[in-house]
Order: sequence, then C-alpha cells, then structure tokens
Amino acid sequence: MKFVFQMALRELRASWKRLLFFFICIAIGVGSIVALRSMIRNANRAVASEARNLMTADVRIDSDRPWKDETLQEINAIAAPVVESRTETIEAVTMLRPADPSHPGAIMIELKGIEQGYPLVGEFDLADGRRFDYSLVRNNGTVVSVGLLDRLDLQVGDEVKIGAATFQIKAAFKTEPGAGGGFRLGPRVIIERNAVEKAGLIGFGSRARRRLLFTTAEDRMAPLVKSLRAALKNELVNVHSYRDSEQNLNEQYERAENYLSLTGLVILVLGGIGISNVTRVFVDQKMKTIAVLKCLGGTAGRITVVYLAQVMVLGLAGSGLGILLARASLLAVHRFWSQVLPQNMEYTLQSGAVAQGLGVGVLISLLFSAIPLLRIRKIKPNVLLRDEASVGRRRFDLVQLGAGAIVTLGVLLLVSWQAGSMRVGLFFLGSLAAASLTLFAAAALLIAAMRRIRGASSFAIRQAVNSMYRPGNQTRVIVMVVGLGAFLVLSIQSIQANLVREFDFGRSGKLPNMFLIDIQKDQRDGVADLVEKETGHKPVLVPTMRARIIAINGQEFDIDQGEAKRERGRLGREYVVTYRSALEKNETVIAGGFWEPSPSSEPEVSLEESMRGLNGLDVGSSIMFDVQGRKITATVTSLRHVDWRNSQTGFMIQFRPGVLDDAPQMVIGAVDGPTDELERSRFQRSMLDHYPNVSIIDVTEIMRNVERIANNITLAVTFIGLFVFLSGALILVGSIAMTKFQRVYEAAVLKTLGAKRKTLIKIILAEYGLIGLVAGIIGSAFAIGLSYCASRFVFEIPWSYMPGITAYGLAGTFVLVTGVGAISTLDVLAKKPLSILRSQ
Repeated sequence: MKFVFQMALRELRASWKRLLFFFICIAIGVGSIVALRSMIRNANRAVASEARNLMTADVRIDSDRPWKDETLQEINAIAAPVVESRTETIEAVTMLRPADPSHPGAIMIELKGIEQGYPLVGEFDLADGRRFDYSLVRNNGTVVSVGLLDRLDLQVGDEVKIGAATFQIKAAFKTEPGAGGGFRLGPRVIIERNAVEKAGLIGFGSRARRRLLFTTAEDRMAPLVKSLRAALKNELVNVHSYRDSEQNLNEQYERAENYLSLTGLVILVLGGIGISNVTRVFVDQKMKTIAVLKCLGGTAGRITVVYLAQVMVLGLAGSGLGILLARASLLAVHRFWSQVLPQNMEYTLQSGAVAQGLGVGVLISLLFSAIPLLRIRKIKPNVLLRDEASVGRRRFDLVQLGAGAIVTLGVLLLVSWQAGSMRVGLFFLGSLAAASLTLFAAAALLIAAMRRIRGASSFAIRQAVNSMYRPGNQTRVIVMVVGLGAFLVLSIQSIQANLVREFDFGRSGKLPNMFLIDIQKDQRDGVADLVEKETGHKPVLVPTMRARIIAINGQEFDIDQGEAKRERGRLGREYVVTYRSALEKNETVIAGGFWEPSPSSEPEVSLEESMRGLNGLDVGSSIMFDVQGRKITATVTSLRHVDWRNSQTGFMIQFRPGVLDDAPQMVIGAVDGPTDELERSRFQRSMLDHYPNVSIIDVTEIMRNVERIANNITLAVTFIGLFVFLSGALILVGSIAMTKFQRVYEAAVLKTLGAKRKTLIKIILAEYGLIGLVAGIIGSAFAIGLSYCASRFVFEIPWSYMPGITAYGLAGTFVLVTGVGAISTLDVLAKKPLSILRSQ
C-alpha cells in the first residue's frame, strides 16, 4: 500500500494541471447539491418551527359558508372542556378606496375581521414599533399593511372606504401573524369582525371565509381534532391542527429537496461524462509510464489502484471545494435574497447535506473513471517499442462489460437516492440518457457533414476542420454537453416568451382587462349602464350560483370512499355555475347535443370535457346538486370543449334556462376597461362610489404579479441551464488541457513550415468557432422543438417562433466556446518549435 500511495502522490504532483478540470467539475456539482439541500432544509426548519405562528392557533376550523347554530353548538360542546382560548375571524376579498373624493385610486384587498384576543399565537410587527392592541380596530379603526400605504400614497390617520363603511387607518404593520409567502390578490387590511357585516360585505353571494381558532394543551390537540372531524364529517368544514401543517410542510420541502438536488446531479453526471473522457486521454498519455511499471514487475491490478487512488483524492478534494462553494452560495443568498425568505431562517450548511455531497462526489468520480482505468489491463510492456501494440484488442471483454453494468446500476442507485424514488430515478436517468445520446448523435452527424468544407479556400478553416478529427479529440462530447446547456437555457426562454405573448392581453385583445364580482341581481341594469357610460363598451354580465355535487346516477357522492376519494379535489369542491340559452364563441359541443334556446322546467346540464369519466360521468348521467341549499337532479345532455384562453366567463357546469332563473344569484361581469392607468383608477373609483359592494379584479395588476412569479421561475430554471452550460465549458477546458500536447506539436510543425502567429491564431479561433457554432445549432434546434411541443401539447397555446432567442443563443454559444477555447490555448503559441520537435 505504501508503494500505491507514493506513486499516486507522485503522479498527482506531476499531472495536477491536466486533472484540474476533473477537480472543478466535482466541486461545482457537489457545491450545487450541498447548497440546495442545506438551503431547503434551513427553510424547512424555519417554516416548520413557525407552523403554529402561521396558523395563529393550535386548532383551526374553516368554512366558506355562514355558521349554522347547531354546528356552533356541537363545536362548543366538544371544544369547551379542553380549549384554553378561542377567537373567530372572517376573511374576504373586496375593494378599498380613499374616503377623500379628490384622492384617486382604488385597490383590491384581502380583508380580515378579528375579535378580541386575536392573534392567539404570534404578533403583529407594527411599523411605529408599538405593540398591537385590539383598541386599534375598535370603532371603525383599521390596521393596514405598509404596502397599501405606499401604493395609494396614504398615511396613518387617513380615512378609507371599505364596502359601505368608512374606516380610519390607526396603524400599519410590516408583518402579521399567519402571513405565508403565497400569492395574494392584494394587501392585507385588519378590521373588527362585526364591522365586516356592517360594511355590507357578507351578504348573499359574498365569498367570505370564516375561521374558528383554538389553543389547547399539546396532549389534548390530537383527540380534539379527531373528535371535531368525526362530529363535523357531514358539514362543509375543514378541521386542522398546526401539526398537520407542519407535516405537510415537511413532505413538500422533502420533495422539493429531492427534485432540486437533481440539478446538482445533472451537473455531476455531465461532468462525469467529461471525467470519463479526461481519464481515458490521461491513461493514453501515461501508457509509457504504465508500460515501464509493468516491466519492473507491477501488476495491472496494482497499477490500476494507483490511478484509482488519484481519483479518490481528486474526488475528495473537489467535494471539499464544493462544500466551500456551497457555503459561499448560502452567504450570497443571505446577502441578496434574505428579505423574501423566512425571517428566522438560518444560512448554515447542514451536516446531512455535507455528507451526501461528499458521498456523491466520490461515487461519481469512481463510477465514471472506472471503465477508462480498466484499459490499464490491456496496456502491454512492448508499447515502449511499438506504439501500435499499445493496447491489446479483445472482441469480447467480459470484465469491461461487467464493469459497465455495475457503473450503470451504481449511477441509477445514486440518482434514485438523490431523487428519493426509484421510479423518478429511472425516469430521470432515462431522459438524460436519451437527450444526451440524441444530442451526441446530432453532433456526430453535423461534424461529419463538416468534412465537406475541408476543401475551403481558407487554410485556417481547412486546418480547423482537420483538428476536429485529431486522435483523442473530445469534440462530440464537448458539443453534446455545451449543446445540452444551450438547449435547456433556450428552451425555457422560448417557452416563457410564448406564454407571456399568449397572455399579453393588451396585445391580443382576447380577454377583458377587468372583472366585476359580487354584483347583486337588482344592481345588474345599473352596473351595465354605468360601465357603458364610463367606458363606451357594454359589459358581459352573467348570473352565477354556487353548487356542490351530492349524488351521481342515484349514488350518493361520498368523497371519503373509493374512486370518489381520488377525485375529491374535483368533484368534492364547490362549483360556480350559471345558466345559458346558447353556446359562447369559445365553446364547442363534443358529445351529446346542446339544448334549444327556450327555457325548460326539466333540469339539464352541460359539462366541460375534463369532467368526463370522473366517477362515471358522461352524457346521459344524472347529477344531484345542492344549489345554495336547494337540491336539483339534472341530466347531462352535452359535453363542451372550452377554449379558456378566449373565455370571458367560462364555466365547468352550465344549466339550461328555466330552473335557476328565479333562484338567488350573484352576477359577475367582464369589462373592457380603460387602458390608461389613471383612467382605469378613475373608473374603479366611480364604480365603487355607486356600488361599494362590488369588487373589481384588475387583470392588468394580476398579470403583473403572475409575470413576476413566472420570471422568477424562469430565472431559476435558466440558472440551472447556465450551470449545465458552465459544465460544458469546463469539459471544453479539460479537453483542451488533455490534448494540449498534440496542439503544441501541431503548432511547432506549422511554425517550422513557415506559419506565422497570425495564422495559428486564425486556426485556433476557427476550430473553436466551428465547435461553438455546431453546439449552438444543435441546442437551438432542439430548443425550438421542445418549446413547440410544450406550447402546443402541455400548455395548449399557439406556438410562435422567436428568432431573437435563436440568434442570441447561437451568438452566445459561439462567443463562449470560441473565447474559452482561445484563452485556454494561447500559451501554445509561446512554445519554441525546436525544443518541441526534439522531444518527439
């Protein structure tokens, strides 16, 4: 063993520059895995530790309908003996506007009405440093988020109108208890619970969510939740404890951790491909050294262990550097993005993540270098006399085949371990292998096609093409990996561009830019007249009701049993339904027949096509609905395809007129409002002055938020693609380093034949320019294909070719590869030809 370690260290000292790429590839991949896993585990701990604060209670009961007296009595009978404190809240989405008529602006808000004692758990962080006190919301006082003050240019002490009531802003908060980081329709506003009703916001058709909050002893929490769920199983309520939220958060973060860790694994696997090639070339360069060792009595196994020890050392060292990179990444996240992450989150490396990173780095190093190192067995001592006898030829090498099978199985187990699932591991590895092989084949074909330009008049181009076929070249691997990075980056950019283009309402004019909700039936004509007067366009007003499915084909629908349980997220929810006499322009009947325009006393419904097959639903099925307390059994007479992209008001379920016409209903409206921001604000103010109960959803504002989220997601995925792209660049650098002795010899020969430095530079730039161009063409072509498939078949939107993305993809890849290649090879020009030729 002493000999093995001495030789390994001696070889490392002599060859460390050639293997530097090996080291960096491992470092970046391990750094990605450790940073991502540590980041997610830190976030999980921070959020899980705040699960009780996020719920603001130990136990919570939710309902989107008014509490029945008997339900409250049942809840109180169970909870009273074990709860320590109790409070109630009510939440609704509505509009807020300044009370001063000269102050423009109106905004959608998320309103919360609270009782004395709220919050049971957690604290408000008021901007002025005071402690929150219930007196701040008494007598039509309100506490608002600081963001609302900024957006409407208000300050503490100003008055605002919410619904039909006027409130005075008593304080502003920076954070509130129970505030998660999810998507919101507007800033939060806190008032008294009773004031919500006084403002006219919980009348018929309003969408208010009521919550009962309890605190109790830890050992009494689980029995309380169990008893409440059993007693309320037939009620439309949900019962949760903060432990449920904590468990759900843990599961979600664990899934996120496993899937995001595949990012680092992609980099490691692609780096592993480069490692395999570098190891192969390294063994080729060490043939004479290996032959000498065999002449001196060294066995193939012992010599293999020498080089395997080098791989182990490089794997461990690269993993160590990766851990340092991970730590630096966490510090950068803390420095630049801490404001959007949980406040109490730590930014430390997690020991489990570090251990996994070390293990994965070493395993990838061993797995991908194993097969090239097995070539040592075939190197014969007579390589010192005859180069062509360097490696023995065998038609079938069982050892190498067995090693290949073990390596494949090892990579599969490694990927499955990181993904937390064998199925995901198989899918991931299969997809990566298919994409890589396809890209490799495309690279090989394109490079083969370049032989045709060997007859080019330019000597530099002819020599550059010949260089792509030199012995030991890794051109195809470089093109494959760089092309894969370009493919990922350009695919995401193209898909995002198509999505943004499709939902650019100002450009397409397909959809209205405002929606009016909570319009009462007797306000319908007045609202229509006001909209037409203010905008010059007639609104589309549609009556709506809320309904739940309670039976299908005579069988009561039990969401806790069998197939229904699997569909509870669809059939078990509350639907917004309407009645119509004719199809809209964006609707097409795909099965059955749509009814005649005349009303009918026989209930008929038309379903959206995605409901087909749910619990056996089809044309001819009968469905019993609970429509706001009224039971109606209707027959399914048609199924519709709805183009939701062109839909002003789309519905999953539509009734035939005649059954629901006189039922209590709430009207919603689609409006082509003003496009100018000031005019739009003035229109909203006018609508709220006349109809304070109406809520206005400004699609322009919503789309800004959606686009912001989409941009963040795109940035994250593009970042992943850039990491892959960087891996390709590293493989390029490694390939150059490993084949530099050939380039030095070629340069010496060309200098001897009279080539000038300018000619050599042209050859170098032409070679790497061609490699970059081929990689860019492959990445761009595959990105066009993927963006087309994703747009047409996943998102179901029209696809448009984006030439700008292709152009900057080609240019970026060309510049990167040419620049990296040229910079890495410039020292070749400084070598003196005489000394090089003498050494050969």
